[in-house]
Amino acid sequence: MKYAVIDLGSNTIRLVVYEETNAEFHALFTQKFTAGLAAYLQDGIMTPEGIRLICTTLQRCKMLLKEFTPCTTLAFSTAPLRNIRNTQEAIDQIYAETGYSVDVLTGLEEAYLDYYGVMVEAPLENGLLFDIGGGSTELVTMAHDGPGVIESLPIGSLTLAKEYVGKVFPKQSECEKIQARIRKELKKRKLHRLPAHTSLCGVGGTARSLLLLAQEQQELPDTQRLLTTGQLKKLEKLLWKKDNTARELLLKNCPDRLHTIYAGMLILDELVELSQCETIYISQYGVREGYLRRELARKRKA
Repeated sequence: MKYAVIDLGSNTIRLVVYEETNAEFHALFTQKFTAGLAAYLQDGIMTPEGIRLICTTLQRCKMLLKEFTPCTTLAFSTAPLRNIRNTQEAIDQIYAETGYSVDVLTGLEEAYLDYYGVMVEAPLENGLLFDIGGGSTELVTMAHDGPGVIESLPIGSLTLAKEYVGKVFPKQSECEKIQARIRKELKKRKLHRLPAHTSLCGVGGTARSLLLLAQEQQELPDTQRLLTTGQLKKLEKLLWKKDNTARELLLKNCPDRLHTIYAGMLILDELVELSQCETIYISQYGVREGYLRRELARKRKA
């Protein structure tokens, strides 16, 4: 049985087609569309242009999925449709124009599904899981008996860049404002009091982009998914020079994140300092696999 999962995020819209066999699944096809939906928010409302962009992209997904029939399609959204005041209006218009019923996840649902998705790959018994998205950041503490603290912060790499950064690369004063905002959000939820964790586990586009950049800069093998904090600092030292070498590295490996990677790094830096971690594992799984895993479990139960 084939399942298509469409993930409407703030930075990108992703389509992944999975094949299920014997209660397990693997990806057959993936397509990423750069959307930048956070740029289509005005006074807490998704603009008609933003909704139209979603509909157009979903129509493109529908065309691609003709190659995979029969296929069950599941569509969900995270921050871009969650953090707006016209959520229902947007959902209704998307359904009317595309036939797709979009499930809008709460922040806590997204965080839990990140955790649930990572568990597909390997049971993680200790650490702090993070998902730095475009419009929100999810955090989950992990232990041998399951998830502990689950939180969703209303800040992401795209929203912070949009709010505080005037040009492509943030100035020192803009970085300081971003750092103050991150610390404020962490303190508001008393996350600054979390115990130390020796390891972080990252999911999502920001984490994967930083891994890709480190692999390129430091000639690490493509199969390596574990970064030490020393390797992260070496990458950041280069990127914060904001010179031609840094620009070329970004344009070669993640041009779609040129405007957001610095804000994402600032969030990660706070998490590294908070956790006092030694390593950062970047998982290839996350919310999409967690969502599909949950839906398959519900199907079997029914």
